[in-house]
Amino acid sequence: MNPTDTELQLLETIYSKQGGSESLSQRSLAGAAGLSLGMTNALLKRFIERGWVKLMHLSGRSLRYILTSDGMEEVLRRSLSYFTRAVRSASLYRDKIDAFVLRLSKEGFDILVLEGPAELDFLFDYSCERHGLTFVKNPVEARREALLALPGAMFVAAKTFNGLEKDCGEGDPDNAEADLAGGMDRGVGAWASKVHLADILFGCTDTLFSKGASSNKDAVSM
Repeated sequence: MNPTDTELQLLETIYSKQGGSESLSQRSLAGAAGLSLGMTNALLKRFIERGWVKLMHLSGRSLRYILTSDGMEEVLRRSLSYFTRAVRSASLYRDKIDAFVLRLSKEGFDILVLEGPAELDFLFDYSCERHGLTFVKNPVEARREALLALPGAMFVAAKTFNGLEKDCGEGDPDNAEADLAGGMDRGVGAWASKVHLADILFGCTDTLFSKGASSNKDAVSM
């Protein structure tokens, strides 16, 4: 998480809590925002210096942090900026994801398994429905093992798999099929293919398909 996201997270937490009358300590704020106490303390000092947050003494040692009008404007500005970026990214990635799923359909795959962040799952779900693939999100244990054994399953994941650490076009051009096969899970079942989410979003899949795609899924491993 970058510093801007962390700041917005704490600002939104303060805003959501300021309607009550009870004391709001740094520890309770940290817990509600999912941040460490040290990070919360540093951010609150920064917010107070910038005039986004002020500290109110309720009674005795009871304290409360509330957003100022400048702080509320900052939350709105950052929230709108984040929403705009998210919409722009969704629009950008939609076509790439749809083209990839269409390519899978033409290659004979019938299941797409998404493992990792859920931010783009609705785009994969939509494209799978559109092109006739079954969409599965974050399967666990026995179900995941069963899917790994299916030749028609393609796993899309954000994490790194053995053999998939290289950038587009890297590797031995005389051993492309072996490079692609490195993405297969050699544990339970050796059929399901895998590809990085980044490869789909940032244009590597044409290289992968051109190197190893065929109607034989044993050779279409990414």
